Amino acid sequence: SIYPKIKPMRRVFLVFPLGLSILFAVGCASNSPEVRRLSPLAEPSVSPPKCRIVSVMQASPAEKGGLRVGDDIDAINGTVPIDASAVAELINKAGSDVDVKISRGSEEAVHLTIHLNNQKPRLGAVCDLTGMRKSGITSAGNESVTVFEGPFAFTGSGIIDKGIVFMRVRLTNNSDKSVAVSPELFSATDGAGAALTVMTPQQVMCYLYGEKGAQMLAVKRGQKTHLDQDTALKEEAVGETTCAGGSVAGRLSGANAEYAQSNAEYVASESLWPTTLAPSGVADGLIYLPEPSSLPITVKAAFESHAMTARFGMPQARSIVMREDDLGKFFESQKRGTPLRVTLKRGRVFVGKFTTYDSVNEKVWFDTPSGGLLSSTGFPLSSVRSAEVMEQIPPKAQSANDQTN
Repeated sequence: SIYPKIKPMRRVFLVFPLGLSILFAVGCASNSPEVRRLSPLAEPSVSPPKCRIVSVMQASPAEKGGLRVGDDIDAINGTVPIDASAVAELINKAGSDVDVKISRGSEEAVHLTIHLNNQKPRLGAVCDLTGMRKSGITSAGNESVTVFEGPFAFTGSGIIDKGIVFMRVRLTNNSDKSVAVSPELFSATDGAGAALTVMTPQQVMCYLYGEKGAQMLAVKRGQKTHLDQDTALKEEAVGETTCAGGSVAGRLSGANAEYAQSNAEYVASESLWPTTLAPSGVADGLIYLPEPSSLPITVKAAFESHAMTARFGMPQARSIVMREDDLGKFFESQKRGTPLRVTLKRGRVFVGKFTTYDSVNEKVWFDTPSGGLLSSTGFPLSSVRSAEVMEQIPPKAQSANDQTN
């Protein structure tokens, strides 16, 4: 459960930003929710017409079978892929051995016989999917987008809470070089084009709790195993436990100490950096931005000459309208746990995992672990304008590489 096993407190408003088990407590109840879920803006997505190999894993079936970086895949077992993204489906449907027809520059076409793995990745090679974008839903129920560029991929989703943008980011590196992940990899602007500072975890805790926040973060990072609030810090730790401008208090300095400690532990463990993204590696974590004066937020992740950009604003309703009988058939065909995006007739957007469809009462139900105190949400069919299946984004770095076939 994402809800902590603690005694309830009077006059405390709990917020669960991004469904990430990070808790903020304020001194009194709020008349309106402070958390605003961001939604990736719909932008053109075009898969390259042909799969050009940008990475081949060592000791993989692809390498053993003679596939090289720069090869173009023309056909799989005689079937021509409709575009680069279709190669994965053809590989997954293939048997143990597959005939791969490839082109190498001006050379004549070559046929390679490759013995595939039984498990993913079956081939062990990566197509260049530059220009392609995938819409998805995180395990916390937030809309996400994955942007591809050469051997890299960037997945982002986010919320705004307590004056901070919490952006969950996943980076995929299919190059043959390691990449140091730091704030310098990212840049961001608001709706007016003004630059937004990419905040460090220390700056986040300073903003929320002042110097005490920085001290708690230092403790959670292992710089000190114990910190007495009345004891001076060791000299070598001072730089990591002070705030710019000598800020003593933060926005939530009066909050319950237990929640502050939980936040410090979460920021220490869930922040994206510092880390090194190894070849064929995946990094997952949070980056932070100050709340913008206007939306959308544009976030750019740049690896050398490769830049991936995504824009995030408030959820936008789909214009398509589905008939009720078509909606009923759609929901009846869905499997439990399938992530869906639903646009209601009043324009509200809902995302969640499908639970069941009650055809008698014409009501669809969803599992909503981060949607509130209740674990399920239901909508009458008559209130739904349209629905669509989304890709499930696995939590943390447990997922298979998005680009590896």
